[in-house]
Amino acid sequence: MTRSQVHSQAIFEDVKAVVVVTLDLEDLADGLEPETGLHGNLPELDSLTVVKLIVALQKRFGIEIEIEIDEIVGDIFDTLGRLAAFVESKVRWEPLRGAKY
Repeated sequence: MTRSQVHSQAIFEDVKAVVVVTLDLEDLADGLEPETGLHGNLPELDSLTVVKLIVALQKRFGIEIEIEIDEIVGDIFDTLGRLAAFVESKVRWEPLRGAKY
């Protein structure tokens, strides 16, 4: 696995963990994959939990997500993989000193 792939996988796993905790999906956590549908497939994901999820992702990753602007569109929440890719695009990754991937 390349360094970039390791980074992407780590972000995916962190996004997945935030989704699981925020939506209270602990019983489904093991089955969540990048292609797992979110919006329209999980009854737990309504407009209120979308806001909670955005806030949780901002806190976890130290990113800024503009809710008011066109940055948040439905397709970001189509699948877990799309959400993770969106978060990855917002993260400015700096490797830890001495970290080996």
